[in-house]
Amino acid sequence: MKVLIRCSEIVTHYKQLWKIEDAFGEIKGTLKTRPMFHWTDKRIIGHLMLCFLAYLCEAQLTKLLRVSNDNLDKKSIEKKIIRTRALTVVQAMDELNRVMAIPVKVRKQTIWVRTDIPPNAQNLIKTIGMRIPPKILRKTEM
Repeated sequence: MKVLIRCSEIVTHYKQLWKIEDAFGEIKGTLKTRPMFHWTDKRIIGHLMLCFLAYLCEAQLTKLLRVSNDNLDKKSIEKKIIRTRALTVVQAMDELNRVMAIPVKVRKQTIWVRTDIPPNAQNLIKTIGMRIPPKILRKTEM
């Protein structure tokens, strides 16, 4: 089957090749795809698939953050120590990782309370269309 493509389309797509090369560089770099403890082909392929999915999720979140035009929320920006910059997925996820559910025992109940959600993590949650979870997550009887 022959496909006719105009020269201008070929040039346009070729100029986008850097995005693919950059993506593979990212996968090999920050995501650490080297299978450390996998010896079978099935496990190695599974590991690489998970790394690719992680990259795909990060790329999609980055795209959503760029579209929403969210900026990094930091005290050093407020104090004009550093200039305003775009919020990255890594920064938002770092803050989101600090959010925890803590069990608080009151009389015969355990109340699960979440910690405060930092502003950058809130931006990420809103950008992906989720609601901020309530402060009190669950109550259970003992």
